[in-house]
Amino acid sequence: MDGEYSGIDPAAMDDFERGLGRAEDTLGRNEPLIRRALERLDLDASGLSALRETRSWIGTGRPDLRRRSETIRKEQTGWGASSGGVPAGPVAFDEALYGEAARDPDVYAATTRLAEAARSGEIDGKTLAELEKRTGDATFATALMNALGATRFRKLMTDTVGPGRENDKQAKRLQTALGRTLGTAGSKLGKAWYDELTSDLDPGGKAGYTDWKRGYATVLALKHGTFGSTFLLTIAKRIDACDRQAPLHPNVMADLMGALGRDPAAAQDFFASDPSALKHYLTERPLGDGGEALGKALEAATLTFRDHDGSPDKPSRGYLSAKLASEFVHLEAERITKGGDSLVKPVSTGRILAGYIGDVNHVAWEGGDAIVPGVRGADYSYIPGRDAWGAQFDKEELRRVMKEAFADSAAFSPVMAAQTGFSGWLTDHGAAEIADGRGRDALLTNVEQIGSGFGMIADAAGLAGIDKGKELDEAQKLNMKLLAAAVDTGLAFPQKAAWPVVTGVITSWTGMLEEAVKGNAESMARSDANAAVDQTRILLHDLTIQAMLKHDLFGSADPPGKNHPWASLEGFKRGDDPLDNPNNFLNGDGRTLMAKDEMINKSVTGGAGDDQRFEAYRRWLREGSGEVWRSVRGPLDRAFSESFAQYES
Repeated sequence: MDGEYSGIDPAAMDDFERGLGRAEDTLGRNEPLIRRALERLDLDASGLSALRETRSWIGTGRPDLRRRSETIRKEQTGWGASSGGVPAGPVAFDEALYGEAARDPDVYAATTRLAEAARSGEIDGKTLAELEKRTGDATFATALMNALGATRFRKLMTDTVGPGRENDKQAKRLQTALGRTLGTAGSKLGKAWYDELTSDLDPGGKAGYTDWKRGYATVLALKHGTFGSTFLLTIAKRIDACDRQAPLHPNVMADLMGALGRDPAAAQDFFASDPSALKHYLTERPLGDGGEALGKALEAATLTFRDHDGSPDKPSRGYLSAKLASEFVHLEAERITKGGDSLVKPVSTGRILAGYIGDVNHVAWEGGDAIVPGVRGADYSYIPGRDAWGAQFDKEELRRVMKEAFADSAAFSPVMAAQTGFSGWLTDHGAAEIADGRGRDALLTNVEQIGSGFGMIADAAGLAGIDKGKELDEAQKLNMKLLAAAVDTGLAFPQKAAWPVVTGVITSWTGMLEEAVKGNAESMARSDANAAVDQTRILLHDLTIQAMLKHDLFGSADPPGKNHPWASLEGFKRGDDPLDNPNNFLNGDGRTLMAKDEMINKSVTGGAGDDQRFEAYRRWLREGSGEVWRSVRGPLDRAFSESFAQYES
């Protein structure tokens, strides 16, 4: 550390402080007595003011002496490995550091012990434990970072990486503690501190082993701490510039993307502020982690902010999200055409497409957008409310990107989940329009759009046109099971009042599909619906029926109207509880269908299952649902089939 060390004997300091205490007490008692005696003798007492000043100086100085003594003890025993008392004799004490540490005993102790760790290459366990206790203390963290300085901080982080440190648990704990402490100090350190932190990362320099370790040390701090978006963006741009001049270790850039993935605003600004950034990382710069960190950063940049604020000239974050999503698909399609490997994990591609499922349906239905990449600002017909800014896609580019991604079912499942949820939302709105007396146009138009979306998705997944008995490859088998799982679970997806839904909802729906596949993998091909078209039609029928039930288009549930499912139950009599009927296929509210796994009792031995409720549901659709369903089903099926047929081989 800088500054001259002076030798201080703690025991002597304590004796001196106690002696000063006695002197302070003596002066306090005797000065008034002397003053009164002099005044009685009519002698000059002005010289006694020196005694008062001396007593005041002692009173002011004693706390600092005690604090210095406490600082020495903290450094020697509180933060050190010594379990005994403070060693006898003089102890090194850095006056300059004491001032830099804001005269805080813990900060001084931490700084000196960390300096020792930097010299020896080893961190004392007690020092590490004390540091970990205080990583969230803003006052301590700021004082420690200022006392260390950015250069020494970076050196500490640098010394924790490299050969021999891969499995060093103490080193990894120190990385985490220092990163969290820096994150707690945050913007309180000021621009100069952060400029110093990256001062050796010279974009024009030649990267070598030491250089990548410096970059990695900085990124490790970002990995473990929580920082302001502006600071994170500044550091990310500087490291990116260095990497483009002379590539750093892939771990550096992967961890940088990981840090951006945890800060959506910084991630979006990183890609949106530099027109070359997205192309560089999608087509030129592999990060060695299978595309996971880049995918997370892109998800954060494109899915977190969805709005229709601002304008193309003054874009909101929602506008930038849609623009980046459009550019992402366009660049990925170009890369596929040229034959390059994907640098993004497929599941991230699937999640981004799922977040823009309305735009996927629009492109499938209307045949693609004229300007790509671009942002859609117009609202959709027959969809309630104002839409968020949308991503524009070229239809063939979108198909190529989906086809490549869907070779991994982890990418297909979020898209299938989002399509199911989106379809449920559109059919619900269409049924509401009928209930409000505005006719069937909304429902039929929405179903046609949904059918186009389902068809394009199924085609990209390799499912369109599959016949019974056709041998599927492994990816197709998984995707078919997910499609069938949507039939069995789609009715359970809670409907949102607006679109787009947040990423967390799509993740929840995806989990429902994947759980259904795991729990019921062998019976996914229910009844005779083995082809994707048949499975999708069943799902669309179920979603439409549920929407119509919700809006009482089959009449009231209490008492049941003549076309209501409860009126059609075999053996049902007025006054009976329909929930006790073995043929009942509705939930207790009388307005929602049971899930298919509830309609079919799979606990029956022999493997056939008890499909009594399911057969009652199908019988009601054929015979008891009435004119309302028949008036919708015919046009619905035609619109769906015409939309889906273009994707069948």
